[in-house]
Amino acid sequence: MMDSVPIRARPASIGAGLTLPATLQVRNVVASARVAGALRLHDLAATVPGAEFDPSFPRLILRLSAPKASALIFSSGKVVLTGMRSPETVAPALAAVLDVLRGAGAELDRPVPAPRIVNLVASGTLGEKVALHRLAISRDLDRIEFDPEMFSGLVYRSEAGGVALVFGTGSLVVTGTRSLEGARAVAAEVRAIVTAAGASLK
Repeated sequence: MMDSVPIRARPASIGAGLTLPATLQVRNVVASARVAGALRLHDLAATVPGAEFDPSFPRLILRLSAPKASALIFSSGKVVLTGMRSPETVAPALAAVLDVLRGAGAELDRPVPAPRIVNLVASGTLGEKVALHRLAISRDLDRIEFDPEMFSGLVYRSEAGGVALVFGTGSLVVTGTRSLEGARAVAAEVRAIVTAAGASLK
């Protein structure tokens, strides 16, 4: 089930009645961990059922069903986990990968370091349409990319460190953060700049 992440800032009016919703939905979590000094991918590919391996791109892919996630395993011993819908899924997903690797005879570090979230993607809606042209000309151009002939959304590089994709429909996608708190901070910043620009549309 998709997790909903509360935005703790109190909802406030944006422009002519535009309000940020009470939740963001987590769409994807990406995490990584180094589990070994080196891994023999050819041997693992021959041993692990369902593993996907292409020698032209040296990584092994495992697709987990419980918890649902995908793992990219590299010969350097690095594992990248993706496709998760909650930060709480990261640890059990890595544990499942480690079980598979140990079952295939791989020599792993002891202990294996805890996985680290490297990106979290969340989405929501501002509840009203947004005048992207008005928003674009109201802000520092170093933080905004807007070319409607190339891409229908406005790209805003947040002072909080993440990136927000804002669409004229009022939809919002936040990426480039490493925590739920970071996603909330970016969403709150977007709400503030739309308020300041008076960029909401009825």
